[in-house]
Amino acid sequence: MLLAQQASAERLPPGAGDRSASAGPVLRWVDVRINGHALEGAMPLVEIDGQFLAPADALAAWQVAPQDSPLLIDGRPHHSLQAWQPRLLAATQTLLLSIEAESFVAQRLPWQSPRIDSPAIELHTAPGLALDYSFNLDRDRAGSQASTLTDLRAFGLWPQTVLHHTQLWRQGGTLPGQARAQRLDTALRHADPEGLWRTTVGDTLSCGGELAPTVRMAGLQLRTDFGLQPDRVQYPLPLVQGSAQVPSGVDLLINDRPAGNLSVGPGRFLLDSLPAVTGAGEIRLVQRDVQGIEQVRTVPFYASPRLLRPGVREQCAELGRLRLNYGLPGDRYQGSLAALAWREGITDTLTGLARVESGSTVQNLHLATHWVPARLGVVSLQWTGSRSTGRQGQALRLGLERVTPTYHLSARTEIAGKGVRQIDGSLPPARRSSLFGGWTWGRVSTSVGQVWQRSAAGVDQRVFTASAQQRIGGDWQMGLSALRREQRWSVAVMFTRALGRDISLAARLQTGADAGVALQAQRHEPETGGVGWRLQGGSGANRAVAGWSWLGDLGRLELQAARAARGDTAERLTWQGGLIWLDERPVAGRALGDGVVARIEVAGLPGVGVQLNRREVAVTDAQGRAWVHGLQPWEDNIIGISPERLPMDLLVSLHEVRIRPPGDTVVNARFPTRRSRAALLRVQYPDGRPVAPGARARLGAEDPGAGVPFGLSGEVFLGDLQDRNRLLVEGPAGVCQVDFDLPPEAGVQPTLGPLVCRELRP
Repeated sequence: MLLAQQASAERLPPGAGDRSASAGPVLRWVDVRINGHALEGAMPLVEIDGQFLAPADALAAWQVAPQDSPLLIDGRPHHSLQAWQPRLLAATQTLLLSIEAESFVAQRLPWQSPRIDSPAIELHTAPGLALDYSFNLDRDRAGSQASTLTDLRAFGLWPQTVLHHTQLWRQGGTLPGQARAQRLDTALRHADPEGLWRTTVGDTLSCGGELAPTVRMAGLQLRTDFGLQPDRVQYPLPLVQGSAQVPSGVDLLINDRPAGNLSVGPGRFLLDSLPAVTGAGEIRLVQRDVQGIEQVRTVPFYASPRLLRPGVREQCAELGRLRLNYGLPGDRYQGSLAALAWREGITDTLTGLARVESGSTVQNLHLATHWVPARLGVVSLQWTGSRSTGRQGQALRLGLERVTPTYHLSARTEIAGKGVRQIDGSLPPARRSSLFGGWTWGRVSTSVGQVWQRSAAGVDQRVFTASAQQRIGGDWQMGLSALRREQRWSVAVMFTRALGRDISLAARLQTGADAGVALQAQRHEPETGGVGWRLQGGSGANRAVAGWSWLGDLGRLELQAARAARGDTAERLTWQGGLIWLDERPVAGRALGDGVVARIEVAGLPGVGVQLNRREVAVTDAQGRAWVHGLQPWEDNIIGISPERLPMDLLVSLHEVRIRPPGDTVVNARFPTRRSRAALLRVQYPDGRPVAPGARARLGAEDPGAGVPFGLSGEVFLGDLQDRNRLLVEGPAGVCQVDFDLPPEAGVQPTLGPLVCRELRP
């Protein structure tokens, strides 16, 4: 670094202008210690008349905010260090600085919650079809009836787009006016995970949300879908602030439970993107610096998914026709619907909501807010203005919700005028109030609820519910529930016990309309497939119930039989499964359901165990493929293989991978594997002498000096060979080469030779 011999007076530090002629800038390479913490490497500082200046980029690296205007030295901006009491130790050429936390630049650190370390692999979504079906056959003294529900979906024709069609088929037992074949839903759905948008054309549910009842409709709908990025929290989370004078470690505890740790540099810091929490709670920040000094800060908070972060917006636009009596004999489209909905975070404690609806005979405007005052809970206020043919009315709703680690409380009251109509023309209750609460004491958890309602016709109704659960010992669980409706009480006590992973016992005693005693033993089918059963006996309406089920690669079969108190019997057969078309012919398997199916390929190897989220769920077939059901759409799923079942000559770079599939599809994923062939070679020179021990053998693609040494008798063991190979031998006699082929039928580790090492050729 070349320094100017003199600096102009206006560019020198205060008080140095009258001495600039006798003392120019002097460059010093010194070690720097800030608040007793040594920085790495020597720093180039400038001394002018006993005052030290540091380059602006050095202060930026230290995360220190300058305290004065820059001084140009050799064209580079410098800042004075005098505000931090610099003291030079001449013997060690160390400069000591004492910098308060407020002088450091504030750091905004996103909290790094534990993440899945498994690498992601590429997915392939080829065009295909999937058909889920559920067949039910029922027989009782009234006769027999059968029904089949099918769900056909086509995927992969356009990115993130799926065509759905569900149909119900009936045979026997149909109601008057009910068709034997009935279409339920047909819709084309497109997802945009980057923009968090979902588009639906066809049958769907309206996005009334918290403001209006959800109704069935058919038409066009565009809405925000936060579920397309489930790991991205949209509601406000606590913001924790702190400061450190030296590098420190920070431990975070949420409601006294460890939530992770990180390291912070000196200065102020802000932690955002904390682990998702809800309700009222307390964050403790335990900070330990390099000197072992510990500080503890406590931050109370209240977080609720009813709120949105400031600037985050949820929207919905829909246009179409209402659908009435879905699945019933009078199923029809009648009346129009056009609606716009909006929800946006205004501040961390205030969120606004609005929805405007227009139908054939009803127009509604809904306005609402969610507010968290002083971390007490969520206060919700909603106003609705309604107008229909010859009528107008208003409705008000007030609610309070508070959730803590030990209890939760929810209260709501709403009043609707006589002129208020919902978008489908139905009448809301004239008055409705509800109060629900729950508490947890050790092993006991309880909940209580009461609903008071007066219908639009003036009919009063009250419903009271209560429940309690307690663990008894390490095996038994006791539950108590009570219900009071229309002046009638019903009380039930249940005891349950788990016997192993899949088998459970239960006993239930109930009073009231369904009074009786029931005992039940049940075994659930294992996830990998197998047999399940259920046996139930008692004194209620169904004196005896027996069931047997089987879950396999082709689907699920269940048989049930029941005998009533009057001696009547009933039987049911249920078969659920699916068909998937990805290639030339369909493949029968389990139902796709609401999850995702992945076809995993493992290098054509049969009998290899495949795991989902570290639990074995399938085994590869003769083609090395396995169907893995139950993957969660738009989320990280961990797929692994059991390495102990792999051949010795197969190299797997990754035993576990991460995939994030789109919804309602079947995806292909191939495990990154390759075969490694090895052989023992016997190499000699043209005159018949074996290669000397210690000479090195390296394949042609390896660098000089690499490779492995020869042993006695010119033998060397090499791995990762190809069908055709070139071997270079480096010994006392120089370098020679061996060209050889590895026969495919030679086995896993054959012995080849003797091979002749000849003169090196290009």
